[in-house]
Amino acid sequence: MNTLRQTAQPIRIVLAIILVVVGQWALNLRSVPVALLLYATAVVLALWMPTERDAPTAPAARAAPWRLTAWRAALILASLVGAVLAFTLNADSSFTVNDVVEYQFTPIGVAAWFASMACFLAAFWQPEKTLAQWRDAIRARWSQPRAGVTLRLSWTALALIAVLALGVFFYFYRIDATPAEMTSDHAEKLLDINDILQGHRPVFFVRNTGREPLQFYENALLIALAGLPLGHITLKLGTAFIGFLTIPATFLLAREMFGDAVGVLAAFFVATLHWPIAISRMGLRYPLTPFFTALSFYFLWRALKYQNRNDYLLAGLVLGAGLYGYIPSRDAPLLAVAWCAAWLIFDGWRRLDWRRFALNVGLMFALTLVVFMPLLRYSLDFPEMFWYRALTRVASVEQPVQGNVAVIFAHNLANLALAFNWRGDEVWPTNIPYDPTFDTVSGALFVLGVAFAVYQLVRRRKTAYLYLLGAFIALVLPSALAFAFPRENPSLVRISGAIPFAAILIALPVAHWWRAMQQAFADWRGRTAFGALAVAIVLTPVIALNYQWYFVDYDLSYRESSQNSSEVAAVIRDFAHSVGDLQHAYFIGYPYWIDGRAVAINLGDIEWKNFSLQAADFITEPSTNLLFILNPEDKANLALLRETYPQGQEKLIRSRTPGKNFISFFVPASPTQ
Repeated sequence: MNTLRQTAQPIRIVLAIILVVVGQWALNLRSVPVALLLYATAVVLALWMPTERDAPTAPAARAAPWRLTAWRAALILASLVGAVLAFTLNADSSFTVNDVVEYQFTPIGVAAWFASMACFLAAFWQPEKTLAQWRDAIRARWSQPRAGVTLRLSWTALALIAVLALGVFFYFYRIDATPAEMTSDHAEKLLDINDILQGHRPVFFVRNTGREPLQFYENALLIALAGLPLGHITLKLGTAFIGFLTIPATFLLAREMFGDAVGVLAAFFVATLHWPIAISRMGLRYPLTPFFTALSFYFLWRALKYQNRNDYLLAGLVLGAGLYGYIPSRDAPLLAVAWCAAWLIFDGWRRLDWRRFALNVGLMFALTLVVFMPLLRYSLDFPEMFWYRALTRVASVEQPVQGNVAVIFAHNLANLALAFNWRGDEVWPTNIPYDPTFDTVSGALFVLGVAFAVYQLVRRRKTAYLYLLGAFIALVLPSALAFAFPRENPSLVRISGAIPFAAILIALPVAHWWRAMQQAFADWRGRTAFGALAVAIVLTPVIALNYQWYFVDYDLSYRESSQNSSEVAAVIRDFAHSVGDLQHAYFIGYPYWIDGRAVAINLGDIEWKNFSLQAADFITEPSTNLLFILNPEDKANLALLRETYPQGQEKLIRSRTPGKNFISFFVPASPTQ
């Protein structure tokens, strides 16, 4: 390739990026013909390119031969016995919630469960070095002269450190204030965490139609070890931490599939896009799905790529752990089956050791099953509870499916396809209703990335893009299966498993531009710094746009849509700390208003029960000062208080959010006789 062509290539790509961003901006203004024309021009420019070099493939580690020895046979038997015990013993049915059995982990059952997993790994793990080789390596390392430590960081390491620092900012900045208020879902989860703190150990939590347990145990651990309060902030910190961990997990997956540049850029988009940020800071289970998706398919890709048994085992371990996170993670094992089948058909049939491949895949799913054992028992004994949340959306369990399922599915697919660039999720807790999933720049790059991946797959026969596109499509499908509630499609939380693969698709055109610049200026010593600066200039608007979206626009939207339980709790707390106490403060609820449990949690007393829809429940002789909190629209209860306590002092409390005002009704104590 001549020098002129080398120079023209990065110019064409950056021109394509500019055109597709302008096209996305036109689409935001609903100028569809202009947007489509710019999209098409940008795609042609971006794909008019020389053959892309494949990411270098490292040689597989040479593992020590595995043989079935007596001690390994004993470990396999111990793992089998432990799995059976984990299945049978983690089923203590002595605890119920709302008259529904909540199976409990038992000490011996948990010990058997962990022993089963450990024995399985020990039995089938293939050490990369023998004990003698490890001993020699350690001796060689410590025999080297101590001449000081020299720290050298590659451009990739420096870029990843910068991305992680950016992620710390986006995932933890002002987390006490944004999002501002709890919802009823938060109250339900804090009640579950309180059950753990009180000594209960549920395998599956049955409140609020049933939830997997991992988030609750994580938060209980944070409270026990870090002294965090049983409140909204702990929920948010726990899930934000999981969301942050998705950044390096995505880097590992993307780098293994497509090289360092794609890895760093994909991590950047997970660190800055408002989609993963909003679901991670929300304080609910949502970020567990993208984290376990990225990590499990990183190990699975390595397993398929290098045919290393240890990677298969790690993939199985993470796949099983993910099933304790959030419902969409149940799709991950099915996707893993599809990846293994695709590898068998497209990549492995020419050089396949069939027996070894079948054994390794079988061991991966066997370990997944071992990890799943306690939940498997619950799902078999109480399938109606385990599958309830999923079936309410797919079938007529909660609401009848209205219309032909095929027509609904086609309509859902169309809405899902438009979610990323045109019209997104309507649910206010995780999105500004109907805002596109991606900002203007990222949405434009997503269009180019999908076109690039399809081109590489169809024209160049690069099967890595088959796995990428297939995974993305498979992981967004749960949203389109909302046959009973089609208005809930698209759902940012149900498609959250696709976040790592969406980030890779967005990263592809920028990474291609980076490589083109490196080739065009191969003889220039400053090409890396120049390329990094050029990419940073293009990506800076992504940071600004997502900051504005989340910390300004979304923050306002969330406050306007949520109920201000923290402000109500602040007024009650002031009363309790001055002229009264919590025992004589009452919250009078109103339809579709504040959840009294959220007020109790904000008061720091989850056992506080002084809330009701009827003020009559709390009418008493005012032997001490009383305080009632009411909705301004609650004329009936307000009239009752005025009649009962003519000496009462009524005050309108103005909220920081317009339209969220409430009334405090203070009743001074009657004079002593």
